[in-house]
Amino acid sequence: MTRSWRRWVVVHPLLFAAWPLLFLYGRNVFETPPREALASLAVIVGVTAALLAGLTAVVRDARRAGLATTVVALAVLLYGHVRNLLDDPTWLLPLWLLAAAVLVALALRLRRGLAEATTILTGVAATLVVLAVVPIAQAVAPMLLAARPAVAAERVDGAVGPWSAPGPPRDIYYLVFDRYGSEANLRERFGFDNSAFTRRLEQRGFYVAHDSRANHLKTAQSLASSLNLRYLDELAKRHGPDTGNLLPVYDLLQEHTVGRLLRDRGYEYVHIGAWWDPTQANRHAARNLGYEQRSDFQVLLYDTTLLSELGTRPSDKTADQHRRVHYDGALSQFRHLREVAQRPGPTFTFAHILLPHEPFVFDRDGDFVRLADVPVRGRTRNYVEQTQFTNDQIDALLDSLLDVPPSQSPIVVIQADEGPHPLRYKADEEGFDWEQATDAELREKFWILNAYHLPGAGEQRLYPSISPVNTWRVIFNAYFGADLPLLEDRSFIYRDSRHVYDFSEITERIR
Repeated sequence: MTRSWRRWVVVHPLLFAAWPLLFLYGRNVFETPPREALASLAVIVGVTAALLAGLTAVVRDARRAGLATTVVALAVLLYGHVRNLLDDPTWLLPLWLLAAAVLVALALRLRRGLAEATTILTGVAATLVVLAVVPIAQAVAPMLLAARPAVAAERVDGAVGPWSAPGPPRDIYYLVFDRYGSEANLRERFGFDNSAFTRRLEQRGFYVAHDSRANHLKTAQSLASSLNLRYLDELAKRHGPDTGNLLPVYDLLQEHTVGRLLRDRGYEYVHIGAWWDPTQANRHAARNLGYEQRSDFQVLLYDTTLLSELGTRPSDKTADQHRRVHYDGALSQFRHLREVAQRPGPTFTFAHILLPHEPFVFDRDGDFVRLADVPVRGRTRNYVEQTQFTNDQIDALLDSLLDVPPSQSPIVVIQADEGPHPLRYKADEEGFDWEQATDAELREKFWILNAYHLPGAGEQRLYPSISPVNTWRVIFNAYFGADLPLLEDRSFIYRDSRHVYDFSEITERIR
């Protein structure tokens, strides 16, 4: 018994299998939820353990099976890294597969030195895992020490009652168009007169808040603020200014107040996300209809493995094939919105649509713009034409949503989370210091489209400078018997991507 236990207890294949994932996660720890990394880790280690157990049963020696399993695990999990390092030479794949096959064969035939090889490999694997875990621990420790922020819904639950407006509950649509500037913004920055579109909204019964400003600088914080009816100063107090960790913000996007309150009041929550991880899907939604269900981390992990050679290889995809994902995906989002309108109510639909957000893939008529044509057309034309096409899609959607009797007319909010990126920021996104931004750059970033269709008495509660943080306070007050006080409309920047809670107020600078 004592002679054989070491022969059957082999752990280095599991450690080697975990190492590449831990290495990758350590470099994306502030953008990847831990549960996502743990789920992938469980799959990889589980498959490796199953292979180890199967080979052990066949060769009747866990040490030889362990050597072969380690070869297979490293061959699968490290291939993409080597391919990228060598700039994807054509000879790599056949040579890689041949080398892996030879090493597996040698491992299964080895008879001498098994104990020593197993000990050495275990030590090397354990060292690599420890080195990969250290940066993760350094990043996660402050997150664990900071108490989890209280979700804002706890403070408003008691104030929001059931549907209290005349008639049955109306469908609710919260449509967020990323980087859609206000009419004044588009005129000042791009020389584009968008007044025809805003007039059409007004003719349909929308209130357009022409002086609306975003509350926070970028999408994640902006939506976390509007969907939780509050500013994010509590996060700044709890996590401090010296961090780039946005995971607490992403958590607020998953556990947001609006969705929970409406679900509790009988609404079916339909979530229409895009490829961007934080709003790609919502685990509490009854239906997720986004067009890309794999996270960035899952895509990155897959592309670093040998499995990426199956189907279309990453390096074989042209830039325009990648851009087609954005093109086809945006069209599918509008299609899903029209389909949701046919569902029995009441429904709450949140859609985050990456238009007129880059990449610029639509021309004025909705035709695909090839990457080679983007610099020729220029940024202004690209942005303006993608905005014009977006307007057409919104018009067509509203034709469908509002083609109902007045008593069934839905609540619709068409809102941007932020304005376009200034050119200086685009040139250096990591190093750009927003505290050094000019007033014109801040106006470009914060002046946003914000329009409300609130049938009944809702419109009376609106005003020209209403900002997203007050959107749902107005709606809950008008339709759900709440008496939530409106907050002062304020706007905040943070310093840079390494100081995402180092807030500075710039409200007066962008009036």
